[in-house]
Amino acid sequence: MIRKLFLIFVLFSYEGLCLTEIRLADRNIAYTRNEFYAPSIAIPKLWIDTLRSCHIIFPNGVMYEVYPTSAIPSQNVYFLKALIPEFQNCAVGFRNNIPTSYSGTYELVSTVLHSEDNSVSVTRQRNNLVISERT
Repeated sequence: MIRKLFLIFVLFSYEGLCLTEIRLADRNIAYTRNEFYAPSIAIPKLWIDTLRSCHIIFPNGVMYEVYPTSAIPSQNVYFLKALIPEFQNCAVGFRNNIPTSYSGTYELVSTVLHSEDNSVSVTRQRNNLVISERT
């Protein structure tokens, strides 16, 4: 995980781009299993900016690339796509009726190219997901 972020930093430094790291406040999400809706987590960006990469860190500490190519091995977690790539956000969805074993802290890491000044930012956000059974 640290190696990948360091590599991203080195590549953007090599290109002469300014890299800023942003840490958003932690989110707490309580979800009761349901067959009609499911939770999702996302890091928003302006529509004029371009999403370069999106990664998710699972509760066990393993990081997977989500965008531009999805490498998530779990069928219960997937990248939420937009129709037009310019409107793409770093967003991950969970399937309906996801098992309670998927509770835990998921961290999203997005890299965005800002159109205003051609700078790059790496944004991180932890999402504490608690899945419970319906009573």
